[in-house]
Amino acid sequence: MFPSRAPAYAQAMAHVDEEIILTRAHLALEASAIGHAMLDGDYEEARFRAYLLHSQACDLALDEVADAARDVLGFMPVEGQPKTGVGRALLRLCDAVSATR
Repeated sequence: MFPSRAPAYAQAMAHVDEEIILTRAHLALEASAIGHAMLDGDYEEARFRAYLLHSQACDLALDEVADAARDVLGFMPVEGQPKTGVGRALLRLCDAVSATR
């Protein structure tokens, strides 16, 4: 009689699910860091984090997240305060990250 163990594909699926969860958590932390930096008035940090999140989303082929991060960057000039609408863009980014599969 064979010992009872999970099929190989179940282990592979568990690994894939874990990677997806970690990726989503990492992206969510980056999106949160953008918001915290903006609230602290550290717009340079917010721009850096948004650019980083955009790059990571592009590398992971998460087009919706990358587009939303690019929109956030569009509301953040190189110098000075963000333009009106950056909050809505950040909410869209958060929604895109939460919808990532």
